[in-house]
Amino acid sequence: MGGNKRQLGGLISFVMWLLMMYLALVPSARGEDRALLVGVGRYAHFDDKLKGVSLDIQMMTEFAGILGFKPSAIKVLEHEAASTDDVYSAVENWLINGVGPEDRVLFYFSGHGSQIPDVSRDEKDQFDEVLLLYDVAQRETGRHQTLTGVLPDDDFNTMLARMPSRNILIILDACHSGSATRSLRLNSRSLAVSEAQVKSFSYSPFISAAGGQGSFDVMEPHVSTEVSNRYVALTACRDDEKTIATAQGSIFTLGLRQAVRAAAATGINLTPEDLKHHATMYIRDQLKSEAIAFHPQIAGNKELQRRPLNLVSPAEGRGFVQQEMQTLVFKSNQTVWMELNKSCFETGDALEISLWIPESGYLNIISINAYDEATVLFPNQYHPGSTVKRGKLTIPGDYMGFEMVTDGKTGPHQIAAFLSRSPVNAYENGFRSSADILAKLSPKSTRSLVLRQKQGWLSAGRITADVRNQGQCRSR
Repeated sequence: MGGNKRQLGGLISFVMWLLMMYLALVPSARGEDRALLVGVGRYAHFDDKLKGVSLDIQMMTEFAGILGFKPSAIKVLEHEAASTDDVYSAVENWLINGVGPEDRVLFYFSGHGSQIPDVSRDEKDQFDEVLLLYDVAQRETGRHQTLTGVLPDDDFNTMLARMPSRNILIILDACHSGSATRSLRLNSRSLAVSEAQVKSFSYSPFISAAGGQGSFDVMEPHVSTEVSNRYVALTACRDDEKTIATAQGSIFTLGLRQAVRAAAATGINLTPEDLKHHATMYIRDQLKSEAIAFHPQIAGNKELQRRPLNLVSPAEGRGFVQQEMQTLVFKSNQTVWMELNKSCFETGDALEISLWIPESGYLNIISINAYDEATVLFPNQYHPGSTVKRGKLTIPGDYMGFEMVTDGKTGPHQIAAFLSRSPVNAYENGFRSSADILAKLSPKSTRSLVLRQKQGWLSAGRITADVRNQGQCRSR
């Protein structure tokens, strides 16, 4: 009897081993969440350039991280890396073959949109809407001109139909209405830029004269209900409007970034419908002229539009900006010595920073609180220039005529100082109104510091200010 039990036990173990081997060898129906971010701001055959597209990609990388996409699951195709072959291949191998039905997919595009004559005759206005890729080129077709090196909405519909995921988020920061307008004056509340570019590409008098105002098909899907039920799409503007890019990034993308950052910092969840609403409010807040205002649109599965995005709150020291600043300090060539006037601060206490500047250059001091909100402490309204000389420096000095006071956000504040040999001014390029003494750190300023480090020289230092509620420092 005991021998039979041993044989039975051995048989069960053998069957379990075979099952485990089978599961290991057979591909799982679930892959992983995947994001594909495409940004095209310069082109192989045209001189036309869009400002801020690289910043859009930087912001959407942060956006995807807050949505819970792992860094290894985010693929970026930018400028020269976003040719037709590159984009079509990435969609096939990254978003179609790489995911299962339960995985989330994020597809983002920032760049020019346009229209081409409709050869399949499935468009009411006789034009296909397209996204311009790096190798876009103009050619003659019959009596009219068209574009190659683009992603037409018909092709994107085919791609969508082949994606296994039942939870696809599409974000398009481009516009398609025919217009010869390329640039315009901008009066923004806090972006510190005065010029903007329209994100539609006009190449043919015929198309401009026709006045086509179509939208990418995901907004009015010609695909089956089965496919349209698997995605939600956000676009920057209505068919008859134009979205705009600036040197600080595209305004629609800036609005999306601000919405998810603010929500994640306070532990609030957002739905795609909420994203649309917050982006609309941001655009309205930034653009003082109704003549250039535009309104984000949403389409696709109604349930997905109302489903929470499950944002990831920035844990202490794990926020996107904090990690970027820490990496810059770690990779710096030389140390900027720093000391604070206190070891513990209560809300409302005056903050004073003493530094030793190892050589003359351009200084920027950034404070990042526990919610990953970054403020530029220097330069500021009272000292708008970033130039400093070698030696000891105290901020704010008596000559600045103001006091830096800790804000109401308790917890550790990481204060980082960066000294570069070429100009960087995070106050001038920060988010601020004319009345703000201090600016909020912008993606453009962050990118400038990263580029200085990559170009070969950046000196840096970091120190922590512990900010507590009233009476808590004295009770330590």
